[in-house]
Amino acid sequence: MTQLPSNFTRRPQELQTRSLFKVAIVGRGFTGIMTAIALLRTIRRPFHLIMYDPQQTVDISKGVSQSATTLLNSRVRDLSVDPVVRNDFSRWLEAEQRLADRADGERAGLDQSFVSGELFSLYVHQRFSEALQSRTDVVLQICPEIVTGLNHSEELGFSVGFGDRQNARFDAVFLATGYGLRETQLEGRTGPVGDNVVVIGAGVRAVEQALRLLSVGQARHITLISASGFLPQSHARSAVGPIVSEEPLPRTLRGAFRHLRRAAEAANADGSGWQGIMNGFRSRAQELWQELSAEERGRFKRHVRAIYDSHRNRLPPEHYERLHRAMEGRTITLRKGKIERIATNGVLFSGPAGLEVLYASRVVDCRSRPTDLDSPLYRSVLRAGLARRDEVDLGILVDCCGRAVSKPQRFQGLFAMGPLGLGSLPDIDLVPEIVTQGHAAAAALDDWIEQITLAEPSRSDK
Repeated sequence: MTQLPSNFTRRPQELQTRSLFKVAIVGRGFTGIMTAIALLRTIRRPFHLIMYDPQQTVDISKGVSQSATTLLNSRVRDLSVDPVVRNDFSRWLEAEQRLADRADGERAGLDQSFVSGELFSLYVHQRFSEALQSRTDVVLQICPEIVTGLNHSEELGFSVGFGDRQNARFDAVFLATGYGLRETQLEGRTGPVGDNVVVIGAGVRAVEQALRLLSVGQARHITLISASGFLPQSHARSAVGPIVSEEPLPRTLRGAFRHLRRAAEAANADGSGWQGIMNGFRSRAQELWQELSAEERGRFKRHVRAIYDSHRNRLPPEHYERLHRAMEGRTITLRKGKIERIATNGVLFSGPAGLEVLYASRVVDCRSRPTDLDSPLYRSVLRAGLARRDEVDLGILVDCCGRAVSKPQRFQGLFAMGPLGLGSLPDIDLVPEIVTQGHAAAAALDDWIEQITLAEPSRSDK
């Protein structure tokens, strides 16, 4: 994990910041840093970039639903921050031989291995630093303010607010707040061994926290609460690419997933495994999503999303095996149901048999939370008509570049990146998709800057 000072400023003395195109990035997790890398590599003119995030320490690995101390659930081959050089991360690991020795590459090459969030954070921050060093014409500031409001006018551009404080003006704004995880206060925590610890959540992070508590002796038994009853599936032993059937993909939700199920069953039967089929389906998911009706998208959210997520967000094989050994040995118990209330001594649990109290020495909440569109920032964005909620209420309506789609009007310079666009772009919370989107957004912004610069040759009076 790498820390940048909250008041970090890189300001070449010869640049007049008042005349520069000004860009704000709200959020400094993986999506925010990736957006900054793309802008630094793509924007052809000098510009002034300010990144806002109240966190003093930035854990990039949280952007892929993991903590720095655990293995990421994506292989090295899928973690490059360069959309063209897909083996950039593995090349970085090889160059940093001391770090490469810490990669988990016993059974396969480096591309197929799983590495810690700490290594990934080091890599991303180094690529960010390199991109910044190559741009002596860019002013960068990293500020700890909490952004609470956003507005726009034709004359002044964007006005970014900080509570009762004076607003700051920008030409373009990138919202990169992600979907976040509820704080667990678990990292580095020690204490008495608990007879039972409740871990809430059905994702990779919840499983990792449960396994960690057992391995460090902080729990004798884990009750793992999954609202859907599903848990993450396993990666294949060896990396597999997308397998796309020559048969046309049905254009309805029911037909598409029936097609997926048949293909996966056939792949399992012939020994090739379902993971390649799922990878192939994901490569076509966005095309399918655009053709689904609002009713079918809602049906997906209610009835299909949980099982879909359990097959696309996978565990490293060794962690999947550890999970199921623990479940067979009854040190982890899976319960399907909803948490009604969290107390100091346990939780109020609503399951198939009704309400019950689950007593626990500790409760760790690992549920992913949706974008808080009722927060002051997003209330202001929606109220000003700068963006719209997507049809399934997962976030903000965006195009493939992350540009916010509001009223039928010309583009105004607002982007909602990464998980904020999950209702418009399936899988936009995964690293390869965020990387691709970041560079597409930077290219779109660069073209827009060129257009408005030609239309307004002088910006010195703004």
